[in-house]
Amino acid sequence: MYNDFFGLKETPFTIAPDPRYLFMSERHRDALAHLLYGIGVGGGFVLLTGEVGTGKTTVCRCLLEQLPANVRLAYILNPKLNAIELMATMCDELGIEYDAKESSLKTFTDLLSGRLLANHEQGLNTVLMIDEAQNLSVEVLEQIRLLTNLETNQKKLLQIILIGQPELQELLAKKELRQLAQRITARYHLRPLSLNETKSYLEHRLRIAGVIRPVFKASAVKQIHQASGGVPRLINVISDRAMLGAFAENLHHVDTRTVTKAVEEVLGHNSYKNDVMNDIRYWKWALPATLLIAVLGLTLWFMGISDKDNVASNQPLTVSVDDSEHSTASVAQSGLTVAEQDPMKEPLNKSPDQLASDFWGEQSWDRSGAIAHQNLLALWGISYIPFQSSDACTMASEYGLGCDEGMTDWKFLGQLNRPANLKFRTLQGGDFWGTLIAIKDQSAVIQFGENQVTIERKKLNPLWTGEYQLFWKVPAGYREPIGVGVRSSAVNWLTHFIETYEGITITPGNYFSEEVSDWLALFQMEHGLVSDGLLGKHSIMVINSLSEPSIPKLQSSELQAVN
Repeated sequence: MYNDFFGLKETPFTIAPDPRYLFMSERHRDALAHLLYGIGVGGGFVLLTGEVGTGKTTVCRCLLEQLPANVRLAYILNPKLNAIELMATMCDELGIEYDAKESSLKTFTDLLSGRLLANHEQGLNTVLMIDEAQNLSVEVLEQIRLLTNLETNQKKLLQIILIGQPELQELLAKKELRQLAQRITARYHLRPLSLNETKSYLEHRLRIAGVIRPVFKASAVKQIHQASGGVPRLINVISDRAMLGAFAENLHHVDTRTVTKAVEEVLGHNSYKNDVMNDIRYWKWALPATLLIAVLGLTLWFMGISDKDNVASNQPLTVSVDDSEHSTASVAQSGLTVAEQDPMKEPLNKSPDQLASDFWGEQSWDRSGAIAHQNLLALWGISYIPFQSSDACTMASEYGLGCDEGMTDWKFLGQLNRPANLKFRTLQGGDFWGTLIAIKDQSAVIQFGENQVTIERKKLNPLWTGEYQLFWKVPAGYREPIGVGVRSSAVNWLTHFIETYEGITITPGNYFSEEVSDWLALFQMEHGLVSDGLLGKHSIMVINSLSEPSIPKLQSSELQAVN
């Protein structure tokens, strides 16, 4: 109705999952990377959760488009099945023939076992992906767990991806599912969009629909983000109604008054008031309760100091992968060894605290990361004095550098090929930081203060939380992930690289065309990045590695061996 008024080719804000409007925020790219990593590792469970409308299906669709050629996928969309129906559906998805009247669980298990072994012998990986997995029953989840017992001496024959709403985490926390929970190798919780991502999301959909000029005023974008909570589905509904309201009033820009009316119509008249009152009620009770728990916790801690010699020193460290919270490592308090918790894992000969003490002795550990930042910036030729200079990231920006941080693994660090600060954790020692400066064979070279140590990566794994921080060189004019339709000097930087690297001339050089996006998507795929065709920081890092030899890199000629 309002398309001609705004100069649109089509309606930009619908809830239909049109792949042309795919918007991959940093969170969505991280979620996709974790799923791809889980598939590559093989065996066990990978868990992706998120609130309704945050884009889990978007990530799934992108995953399906990027599955390696050697993957055979069974994708289940309707999980409200019993164990027999689930096994039958898996057979259907994998092309296994069976008697339509078959009702024996053993028969289906034998059929699936045969296919899994056949796929393995052909070098194929079999993946079961279940959407809306919060609707699975405990009985069916237990049957799924039993399927992961199918294995050879080297690997599991089935990789399982569970995708669902936050209730799925509560379901897996049940005592009767503790064996399954222990087999989850990667977790990721997809959170709503930030304010900046909401702005980029609106601009992205408008651009695909044919309009590059701003339609929503900055204050209106902020209000849409606040009302929707950053949930893409709600952003679409509110934005569509706001544009319709602007059209009805002959306004060529959407302002806050129009958004307010749209929110009232979409979410109800008192939505803002109710949200505020709910927050007040929550904190009225939550704050005193939190203080009470803190007091009790401190009391118990002081009481437990005298008994610390009785605590088993060999307590395992478990890592959980999450989103913007950067997933802190959680320490199991049961006193069980790793082998007792999961017979598939080998017990450590020493606790993480003992390992850390062996590696670094009595030297002062960098708790805040300030010394690590000093060492990392020194590799870029920048003199940084902790506690006297400004924040490390702020100072780096003055030299044209950006900060990147998050959760990752050794393989992706090798792909980025940048020195990085890594966060370690032990039960008794707490958190501390070190600077990764090289990866050699199966070892890592890490600098702590003025000392360098070379350690086997498998020994670091119980200590490393998975958190990293690094610096990267930002092209002139670069502000955020760039896609089709953008004109900037950063696009000129990219097209110049394409011409130098491939011998392909792009005209005009400062315009991000479909041709540029297609080239970049293929480049990203070849270098192990998320193939979204957008110019993001990780793509820039790889391009800089190929084009600027002076940039600090991990000192290793065998990065392809990183895993």
